[in-house]
Parts: sequence; structure tokens; C-alpha cells
Amino acid sequence: MKKLIFVLTIVMVCAIHVEAAGPKSLTRTIQAGGIEALDLSSGIGDVTITARDGLDEVTIEVVLTPRRGGIFSSKRQAERDVEAATLDATVKRERIILRIDAPDDDDDRRFEEQWIIDVPPHLMVKLEHGVGDVEIRGVTAGVELDSGVGDVEVVVTEGDVNVDLGVGTAIVRAPASAYGAAEAAGGVGNARLTVQGEKIEGGGFVSKAASWSGNGSYRIEVAVGVGDAVIELN
Repeated sequence: MKKLIFVLTIVMVCAIHVEAAGPKSLTRTIQAGGIEALDLSSGIGDVTITARDGLDEVTIEVVLTPRRGGIFSSKRQAERDVEAATLDATVKRERIILRIDAPDDDDDRRFEEQWIIDVPPHLMVKLEHGVGDVEIRGVTAGVELDSGVGDVEVVVTEGDVNVDLGVGTAIVRAPASAYGAAEAAGGVGNARLTVQGEKIEGGGFVSKAASWSGNGSYRIEVAVGVGDAVIELN
């Protein structure tokens, strides 16, 4: 009997360990009535934000995956960080504020964050992101994006767009009729601006920039430190 209990205990411990080693999914749904903006701070991983017509709520899913931060880092510690992490979704002053809370909350987080968020089109999106790819589609109230490393794609029909990317390629696509100004600037790399198929030539030897003026109400600004800044107006 004692042996059986011992074996069952070992099985349970192993099962807990295996479960802890895998990714962890956190979800939340927030009614969008009275909400005007989504404010997300994220670390390492990819972010996808999609606006959907007729949606009256914000649906959030973030998958946390343990990662080793360096040659001397502990995988088990990364797993413990994932186990302890929680999704902080706060509604404050007509704004949803999203982030991941972890007990050891420093700049060297030992997990990746995979965000998938669906929003109504009328929400303005503000994103501060560390490392990873970002895709934002369909929002009409504007996009403000500050990202460190990765590729960025923003597709909108209206609203001001401001993208500041450290390293990578940033692409913004929008209708020309909705915009009154657009500027693409690249530090080390290219700045490419096309309007209804016509390429707007930029200037600069190392740092390059291209700008355009139209008759619309909104503005697009894309700046990339190392990489390509691309604006396509159709």
C-alpha cells in the first residue's frame, strides 16, 4: 500500500512538471461600450490586432511560452515565471490597458508573449512592443506604435498612424483619399512611398526620407532606425 502511494505521488509530480513546462493561455473578454482606446505593453513575441465590423467587445488571448534568456539561465525558472504570470486588463478613463504581470517583473522576462486581440474598428490602438512581429488591421481611430525589433504591418482605412521602429521593416497600407500627409524615414535603410502606383522619390545619402501631401484628413508617419520604412497609398 505504501509503495502504491509512493508511485502515485511520483506520477502526480511528473504530471505537474510536464504541465508546467508547456505554454500557458490567458484570455479575457471586455465589453467595448464607452471604450475609446486599447493600450498594450508587450515584451518578446508577436502581436496581432484585428478590427472586426459589428464587434461590440474586445477579445484578448495571450499565450506565454517559457524561454531561456541566456546560457546560464534556468529553464525551470522560466517555467515558474510563466506559472506565476497573470493578465492585467484594466479599464481606466475609457481606455483598456493591457500588460502581463509577473512576480519577477524586470526587463529580462523569461517568456514570450503571443497576443491575438480582436477589437471594434472605432478603438484607437496604442502599442509599446519589445521584440517580435506586429500586425494591426482595420482600426479607424488611429494607431500609435513604438517597437524595438521585428517587422510591422499596419493596414487601415482612416485614422492617424504613427510608427516608430528600431530595427526591421515597417509597412503601412491605406487609401490615398483619406490622408493629407504621409512621411517615411529610414535611418540606415530605405524609405519607400508609393501613391496609387506612383513612386515618390526620397532624398538622403545614408538616412533617407520621402513625403507626400494630399487632400485627406489624416496623417501617416513611419520612422525606422535600421531597415525599411514603407508607405503604400492606394
